[in-house]
Amino acid sequence: MEVRLDPRLLTLAAALTATSTPPAAHTPPDTLTAAAGPSAAPPAELEHRLVAETRRRLAGAADHPAVQWLRAEYERHDLLGLAMQAVQLGPPPAFDDACPDGVPPYVATYFNDVDRSALARALRSVWQDLRLGDLFAGQDAEWRAVTATVEGLLTDAQVEPFQKLFWGRFPYRLVVVPLWNMAARGLRGVGVASVHETYAVCLPRGAAPPEQREVLILAQHEASHPVLDDIQRLYPAVPRDCAFVETDFPPAGRFAQFYGDPTYRWVETLIRASTCFYLEYLGRPDDAESFAQLEVESGVTAIRPFVSALRPWWEARRRGEAPGLDRVLPQLPAWLRSALAEYTSM
Repeated sequence: MEVRLDPRLLTLAAALTATSTPPAAHTPPDTLTAAAGPSAAPPAELEHRLVAETRRRLAGAADHPAVQWLRAEYERHDLLGLAMQAVQLGPPPAFDDACPDGVPPYVATYFNDVDRSALARALRSVWQDLRLGDLFAGQDAEWRAVTATVEGLLTDAQVEPFQKLFWGRFPYRLVVVPLWNMAARGLRGVGVASVHETYAVCLPRGAAPPEQREVLILAQHEASHPVLDDIQRLYPAVPRDCAFVETDFPPAGRFAQFYGDPTYRWVETLIRASTCFYLEYLGRPDDAESFAQLEVESGVTAIRPFVSALRPWWEARRRGEAPGLDRVLPQLPAWLRSALAEYTSM
């Protein structure tokens, strides 16, 4: 695992930040996570210096055609859609969209609405016309400090050893990308991947860095999507065979609204259950419990049955007595039925 500045994503973030407005001093805390309260803190304290500096340096760039196109695409596809295609491109200044190594299958399946060639042209235009190479070079000291901060938060994170143990495989290089020039109100991060690398893109909490637990959870969660997609393609019927769980534990709240497809909910619930085991693996059982409770409160009501169903296998796996989940995933429906039987007998 490495912490790396990715100029493709930095370019995208800078263009989007150029179209943003500074946060108001009275922004309520549930709208802007960095705000300590409704009292009048100056706007500079409500966002990272790199955001404010980027907006200042790119003043007037919001009228640039490529910046306007990126903003319109952002409104359609959010940061996830644009970032997923951006990491398929080559580095600046060319942003080559030939993709000689190909693209991950799920990118082609779920993110094809984003025009990768048009994105490359827009990023190329923004890089050249707004002289972003010079902008980033002038921010070098700040970016080195950001990288050191995130590296400190990930000390002894052990994400890759855990992933190999839990999923049974992890053929990717994990990269954590601090995107701290992005004005993204309330967004904590996204996960994207290319054929060989998976990227956990983290954002600051206003002017402050995110909490360590938050970065650990983000890195492990986002690193799980490509490997689970690989495994799921081996056993495509398993999500459907687990759908009965939602009868007793129906999804709720924003989780149900955002993930309207049962397979997407299965993926998210399984990955979030893996995060509970990851936090325990790090010796943070209290964090695992509080994480699970927060997930239940956010509508991921099936996370506890998933954890209960997986625990006997996981304990055997840690003892070296069971294979990784890539070998035993078809047993998950039966494990869930056993877990639900225990719940109903309580």
